[in-house]
Amino acid sequence: MLGHVASVPTPETSRPLSPTCPTPIRRPWLRNRWDDLTFLHWAYPPDEIQALLPDGLMVDTFDSGHGPQGWVSLVPFRMRRAGPTLLPPLPWISTFAETNVRTYVVDSAGNRAVWFLSLDAARLPVVAFARWAIGFPYVWSAMRIDRVGTRCSYTTAQRRWPRRPTAATQVVIEVGEPIEPTDLDVFLTARWGTVAQRHGRLLHHPVDHPPWALHHADIVLLADSALTACGLTAPTGEPLVRWAEPLDARFGRPTPV
Repeated sequence: MLGHVASVPTPETSRPLSPTCPTPIRRPWLRNRWDDLTFLHWAYPPDEIQALLPDGLMVDTFDSGHGPQGWVSLVPFRMRRAGPTLLPPLPWISTFAETNVRTYVVDSAGNRAVWFLSLDAARLPVVAFARWAIGFPYVWSAMRIDRVGTRCSYTTAQRRWPRRPTAATQVVIEVGEPIEPTDLDVFLTARWGTVAQRHGRLLHHPVDHPPWALHHADIVLLADSALTACGLTAPTGEPLVRWAEPLDARFGRPTPV
């Protein structure tokens, strides 16, 4: 084993992390497909991440031999078939580039979830819907994704609305061979829910999808200011980089926590 997950605020009620969704969603209200997705993960001091979280959330940590650490991930990808399950995908609106900055938390109900520090997306209607209906901090941005063979390029050139804080991202990676996920990979990817804040209330959104099929990946180019725009210090050291094979995800209706 690479390491172990450190203690969290409510260890007796926190749901264990499993590569397979422990509670499949029977009646999803949203669905989408994640394609050309790359994870870039950095370790951060837990206190630095905790300072950015609202009341009711605690940073989740992983001990890989250097003491408990929080983690922040830069995740560029292409969203496809995004939208409510009762409606067919719309050709233009339902497919777009997205880049999010996320961290890993435990909520007051013991859910081990994802908390988004920022989300850039290339479709204004999607940004407006997600901000209003879900509470995710989406930003409408000029973005582009290109893939030639095993090389993937992601560019977020300009934030259009809201314009502040400004941020830009350019990532180019070379996709390598498939890997067997480590304990850390599971910690960073097997998150069966997200938490958002809407009108001052925290809401947990369950997520259901097949297990991740991950590949090793090498950085060809990395220039990013999205992490520091969230209030974090600039990351140090090389990130852990993984490319993921496409998968389909389903989302349950949110519940207060």
